[in-house]
Amino acid sequence: MNRDVVAFTILGAAHSLNHSLFLVLPPLLQNIASSLGVSFQTLGLVATVTFFIYGTGALVGGPLSDAIGSVKVTRISIGFAGASSLLFLISREIYTFAAAMFLMALWASFYHPTANKLIAQAFRENTGNAMGVHNAAGNLGQVLTPTVAFFLGILVDWRFSFVFFGLLSIVTAAVMSRIKLEEERFPAEKRLAITEFLRVPNLWQILLFNALVGFLFRGVEVFFPTFLSLGRGYTGELAAVSNSLILAFGTAGQLIGGKGSDRMGPTKILLFAASGILISLLILLMAPTNFFVVVAFTLIYGVSVFAHQPSMTSLVSRVTPLHLMGLGFGVMFFFSFGLGSVAAVVCGWLTDAYGVEVAFWLNAGVAAALLVVTLLIFRTFRGFSHGSGS
Repeated sequence: MNRDVVAFTILGAAHSLNHSLFLVLPPLLQNIASSLGVSFQTLGLVATVTFFIYGTGALVGGPLSDAIGSVKVTRISIGFAGASSLLFLISREIYTFAAAMFLMALWASFYHPTANKLIAQAFRENTGNAMGVHNAAGNLGQVLTPTVAFFLGILVDWRFSFVFFGLLSIVTAAVMSRIKLEEERFPAEKRLAITEFLRVPNLWQILLFNALVGFLFRGVEVFFPTFLSLGRGYTGELAAVSNSLILAFGTAGQLIGGKGSDRMGPTKILLFAASGILISLLILLMAPTNFFVVVAFTLIYGVSVFAHQPSMTSLVSRVTPLHLMGLGFGVMFFFSFGLGSVAAVVCGWLTDAYGVEVAFWLNAGVAAALLVVTLLIFRTFRGFSHGSGS
């Protein structure tokens, strides 16, 4: 089998499971809250700290991949994150549950900047398309995660849902030894020159974009099933399937974003993505409640929110010096998944105090701010309007 096909297959599985470990929570949010005897705000706080760790650890994972190699770090990340899920088996109160989430997030946090750097190095041309294929493979594997997790949680126990995906992660880490890549190494003084990276012109626009889109990603991901069940009266089964639909449509979004960023430039795709996110949330909140509105939201939002990922990754790879690639992806991931993680506790508080509808109006407001920032990026970085594959 072609070496690239093997690498993409294994990395796609790893990417899928890296997210699946945390996609177990949203469809089982009400069940876990009831089982542990805690509020949505408390679970939102745990989720916020979890995702903050998930984002912050990228600041370690990125430079670590520059130092010891991307493949080695990805194996450590996915393997130990999966092993950490076993702690859920003894979770009978919020403290043990939180410890399991935090430990799982710590190990999982190393993955994204490492995998992104690996792909950027292996595919110097058509980077956006390579990122899109990798992310699409990850999305495809995640599609059934909310539904599988929900039914495992209902039929067996919510704890087993976490462990199931954890065991799959351990198996995936074991087969990662088949990925072979010669990586260029740089001395520590070049790899860790964060001040050089922070001097990239107008970098603040990219970082602000990632913080806002990270807030939206977490706010919608964690509370969308709850929005449908508590806010719109749908069953838990349909709410779980709807989260799976977002991931299914997101697979197409990843491919569109990857190919589009190479052909038209990443800034145009980012503008398309930000517009779609805002439109989808307004449709969900303002259109009459029915099944077709829910499907329309999952289609537009799923394609849009995932189309931004390969495009933003491609843009960052173009403005970042090669010897700072791991660090650059780590900083980007921190702003998206670290700072953006505050969405879980904010939306949890709003849901407890005012209802889940108010939480989603906040998400719509953040989406409007995201569109404004994207317009700035489009104007500032349009010099990168054509990729190397165009």
